[in-house]
Amino acid sequence: MFSRMRDFLYRHRRKFVVSGVLVGGVIFATRYTQRKLREWQESETRAFIERTRRQQHFESTERTCNQTILSLANGLRDTITSTLDTEAIVEKLRLGSGDKISLWNELKVLALARSAALIYASTILVVTLRIQLNVMGGYMFRDSKNPGQQVEIDGPMQEKYLSICEYFMSEGAVKLSQFIKGKVEETAASITLAQKLSLRDVEQIYLGITSSISADSNKDPIKNLSSYVLLPNCEAVSDKTLSKIIAETLDLMESEEIQSLVRSSIRTGFVMMVDHVSEYFFDSSFPGVMEQPTPVPGPSSQSNSTWTNATEKPLQVAQTNGFLNVNKMSMPMAKLIPIVNGQVPAVPRTGDSPSVWVKQLILNDQLKSFGANVYEAFSF
Repeated sequence: MFSRMRDFLYRHRRKFVVSGVLVGGVIFATRYTQRKLREWQESETRAFIERTRRQQHFESTERTCNQTILSLANGLRDTITSTLDTEAIVEKLRLGSGDKISLWNELKVLALARSAALIYASTILVVTLRIQLNVMGGYMFRDSKNPGQQVEIDGPMQEKYLSICEYFMSEGAVKLSQFIKGKVEETAASITLAQKLSLRDVEQIYLGITSSISADSNKDPIKNLSSYVLLPNCEAVSDKTLSKIIAETLDLMESEEIQSLVRSSIRTGFVMMVDHVSEYFFDSSFPGVMEQPTPVPGPSSQSNSTWTNATEKPLQVAQTNGFLNVNKMSMPMAKLIPIVNGQVPAVPRTGDSPSVWVKQLILNDQLKSFGANVYEAFSF
């Protein structure tokens, strides 16, 4: 029996060898594949967990950024409204003191400068905080991935880095407001108080202001963003890591992408401002609305006359086939000044132009995408 079995094995030895090799190869390949599959699954799980952590951390950074913007926006408004103070002039006009013509012309410049400065300053604030908080958030996430190593950004360094924008909240915003006021004086000098303006004219005034600002390449806030936001040579600090982060922030501020984003946002801001002003053109045109004569600012020694008499409306209304054409309505500059001045009240109120503009900037998809790209670049 054993001899027959031995003979059988001997006769089929090659088959057994080949079969053994094949079976062994299949078992080895199966185990190798299973091991690689487990490694791939573990790798994918780790990557998924890291993406989830990064996404959650980024969303937390975004919430912090939005809250910081809202908390600083009112302080920025206070700086601009106190620098371009119109309340004192309005009070003088109410009391009838001083030269009314010069007071109205001064109010014209301050009202336009106030609205323009608010649009520029709010845009700069939002862009700056998006850069700073996403740079810092990226570094913090990178530190969290290597808990055993020394962190690059600790608590004191975070405070130092974020505090560099305090310059803009005070001196930078004042410098920006005064610069814009000078450009408004140049642009609005030829516009008389009696001149009637349409909405298109209002758009052209703001366009002229932005053109005059951009023409000054040495002081244009879009091209020289860092000079308004950061102290000169602020990157020259003893801490090498902080100096490196500030230098990276400066590079981002001076990039073409940032300039394009700021320029586009500012254009949108002026469109929003003109839209708010247009509501007064439209509301004043409804039949049945009482037409009040608009006082003519005259010399202090004279009593106020009126822009219109009883047979003339202070607002010219254009109707086409029963529909109001707001683009063909016009309003005297003297009546437009209080409207423009009212767009940036010193005391915040619900739905005013600065509040609406800040919310639009927070929700701006392009700025949010830019912040996400900055965070991603610094989190790896």
